[in-house]
Amino acid sequence: MFQTETPRCTDLFSAAGKVFLLGEYAVLADKPAVVAAIEPRFEMTFEDHFSKPPHPQSPVARLMQWAERMGATLASFELVDQHRGMGGFGGSTAEFALVYLALARENNWKRDWKTVWKLYRELMASEPVTPSGADLVAQWQGGVVFFDPSDGHCMDVWPLFDWSNLLVFSAGAIPGRKTATHEHLIHLERAQFPKGQPTVLAGLETILIDGLSAIRENDGEKLGRAFDSYAQTLSEAGYEMDSAREDRLALRKLSGVLGVKGCGAMLSDGVILLLESGSRNKGEVIRAAEERGLKLLNDGLTCQQGVTCQLRS
Repeated sequence: MFQTETPRCTDLFSAAGKVFLLGEYAVLADKPAVVAAIEPRFEMTFEDHFSKPPHPQSPVARLMQWAERMGATLASFELVDQHRGMGGFGGSTAEFALVYLALARENNWKRDWKTVWKLYRELMASEPVTPSGADLVAQWQGGVVFFDPSDGHCMDVWPLFDWSNLLVFSAGAIPGRKTATHEHLIHLERAQFPKGQPTVLAGLETILIDGLSAIRENDGEKLGRAFDSYAQTLSEAGYEMDSAREDRLALRKLSGVLGVKGCGAMLSDGVILLLESGSRNKGEVIRAAEERGLKLLNDGLTCQQGVTCQLRS
């Protein structure tokens, strides 16, 4: 276990949350994804001892074990989760990123996204299906990231599109809604995903390419159609929870809505919804979502920084 030290404890470490706009499942087969860094942000504090040690198979525990083998030490830490542990918006990858950042500052390690991503992939390679790390890249970099793991390409597409009409909702408070990621990866392995479903993957990649084109053209209607098509394709393949589909279809019927899509495993963690520019129906859409148990996280995206470390005032 780490020796208990307290280097630079006055510093505030922070990372954005994340939401997949397009790319769930396909990114597990090294297809591209578009992932947004979102509020609220996660913060990390350093303590004298762990109030709750990380699970031994969690990404951050594997990072700690690796760092110990490298001869590195770090104070105990606590992740401040503004999502209140509901999951699905990047808590585990934020924890990994922030602990790596703290270690990198103390040990003069590389701090570029590619180094962190490759280490994450290496440490998580024993999982039934290796997580893509696309969420980690988005949280490390900030903005809205187009990420292609096949060639290690990362591009911020935030400046290309008007994100003020994108609503992000959490479904974490709905009983039975959360899909445990590790258990789901085991299910995917048994279903021979992704190798066993090339047609589904090809369809998802085509939709994502259309969605990226919509972002480059700042075309809300086209991006909304991509959201709809991506969710429907996953639903037909059996990768959308029934209650998530019900939410999606109900919200899609509302006036001013251009497209709706769930996010996360089984599209069950949350809902993203794109409105027409200048829509007067936003209040009704938000009320309808909240009546279904969804919680509004972002009324339009703000451009989030990547991982940060600031001296407390």
